[in-house]
Amino acid sequence: MGLIEKSAWTRLSLVLTAASVGAWVALNPGSPAESSPSKDAAALPVFKEISQQAGLTMKIVDGDELTEYLTDVNGEGACFLDYDNDGFQDLFVVNGSSRRSEVSGQRPHDYLLRNNGNGTFTDVTSKAHLGASGLHSGCAIGDYNNDGFPDIYVTSFGPNLLYRNNGDGTFTELAKLAGVADPHWQFPKWSMGAAFGDYDNDGLLDLYVANFVKFDPAHLPPRPEDPNSCKLKEVPIACPPDTFEGEQGILYHNNGNGKFTDVTKAAGLVRPPKSLGRGFGVVFGDFNNDGLQDIYQVNDSGPNWFYINNGDGTFTDSSFESGLAVDGIGNSQGTMGVTVGDFNNDGLMDVYIANWINQEKTLYENQGSHLFEDVTLAKGLAQTGYEYCGWGTKFFDFDNDRWLDLWVAFGHTDPQVEKSHPKDTFAEPNYVLRNLMGKRFVDVSQSVGIRNVKNFSGRGTAFADIDNDGDIDVLVVNKNAAPTLFRNDGGNRNNWLMIRTEGVKSNRVGIGARITVTAGGVRRVFDVRSSESYLSGNDLRVHIGLGEFEKADEIEIRWPSGQVDRYSDIRANDFYLAREGNGFKQDPQISRPLKTRRSTRK
Repeated sequence: MGLIEKSAWTRLSLVLTAASVGAWVALNPGSPAESSPSKDAAALPVFKEISQQAGLTMKIVDGDELTEYLTDVNGEGACFLDYDNDGFQDLFVVNGSSRRSEVSGQRPHDYLLRNNGNGTFTDVTSKAHLGASGLHSGCAIGDYNNDGFPDIYVTSFGPNLLYRNNGDGTFTELAKLAGVADPHWQFPKWSMGAAFGDYDNDGLLDLYVANFVKFDPAHLPPRPEDPNSCKLKEVPIACPPDTFEGEQGILYHNNGNGKFTDVTKAAGLVRPPKSLGRGFGVVFGDFNNDGLQDIYQVNDSGPNWFYINNGDGTFTDSSFESGLAVDGIGNSQGTMGVTVGDFNNDGLMDVYIANWINQEKTLYENQGSHLFEDVTLAKGLAQTGYEYCGWGTKFFDFDNDRWLDLWVAFGHTDPQVEKSHPKDTFAEPNYVLRNLMGKRFVDVSQSVGIRNVKNFSGRGTAFADIDNDGDIDVLVVNKNAAPTLFRNDGGNRNNWLMIRTEGVKSNRVGIGARITVTAGGVRRVFDVRSSESYLSGNDLRVHIGLGEFEKADEIEIRWPSGQVDRYSDIRANDFYLAREGNGFKQDPQISRPLKTRRSTRK
């Protein structure tokens, strides 16, 4: 979220940016910035909204109708996971709370929804012992004890939660015992994004937690109805993040005995007090192909932080040197969402971030050697959702054409602004941006059907193949509303692969493994990643679009342990299990025989 007052330089930069965008559009009629329909729109998949029929009718609470404090603004996330190892992606949805519900004795709780395999979900929250209440934020998925069952970490305003999967359909909360609940700072800890990743490649998943701001309930900021309230467009609002001091992110090392140790200082990640970030999201990623997981934390109202893994348990802050701290003209942004992927198929992981209102949502192209270039304008994304507030996002190949596309969820922060500025709607649209062979992105939201779905104020967004048909479906968590579930119909008309990784020397779910797929003479890279988007986690299986090719010529998997496995002539349109050093086969969790994976839905 943006600053109340911008510096003269920032104001000038925004004017120059707007002018450059306008000039570029004028010189490029029919450009992607104009969101013109694709010529082959009829061949594109369609996203069908199936929330109610799937059983997703629960309201996700985040403050009351009048947004009084920052704790009412940020919303929640969701995570896909196969908690019972039956081959179908289940869903954990984080919930928040409000003052009105607390006063009335109603305590909204988180949800675990079991995927029934027939397009519907069943609420198993109570049976699984996961119905905690509180000001919860997001979730992260990882098998921290390597027992073959995915565990859940929940971030909160207050102590975080670590749920160990017991393997019998139930979970046990162990955050305090494991040492990842609360650092007991002077101010109540407010955690937002979190991610599991094995930064030292010892076969155990470590944990990074992005913390937000110093928000003291004992000394509350002015409310919108107070005389000295904060304002946006002269409208009284909840005071935004830049009125609060930032917080320190925390890196926890997995000790292998069910406990974690805070190694933030030892790893070189402690920041000076005046340069603390207002942390929202975090991703682990190997950005220079050296087999080590670097860390990128995105922040609200300030520069983002990029830490290079030195391979000896320490990190080097390369935020500004890398180009990832600010945009291409030196502006820091209000960043909520982040996604990582190789959008141009050059073998290097690129970065896209979703930012606040009247800011470009920035695409950074990896130039190698931990250097990134802002290519937002060049790739046709400068105007995409410029006036909206961006949250959940992901690179994903929705049409299986071998190029990673983009989804971005938008939603305003303050509903009261709309009352006097009707154009600044609280509910904002989602976007699907199609990748045209790495050269540019075009808005195909209308063509794929999501413009026919009611808008909400979107927040966390999670991605998974919920029906095991070979294309990726999307769940958007909405502020003070039920989630929206979009089923991808027709993405599997092109060929695809889905790979589930199982580590042996490496961590059990293979987070951090690098998968290289060669088909038709083109090599493409994918990573197994726990968390990205906004406060959310996606299907840990790696989805690979193959376009017209009916097989992958070669698949190479480089595991965090250093083990490299190679497999040849892998046929398309199937689910596979890759076990470290021990073969590549059809995934036994998926029922046989497989139905045809070609979509016939209309």
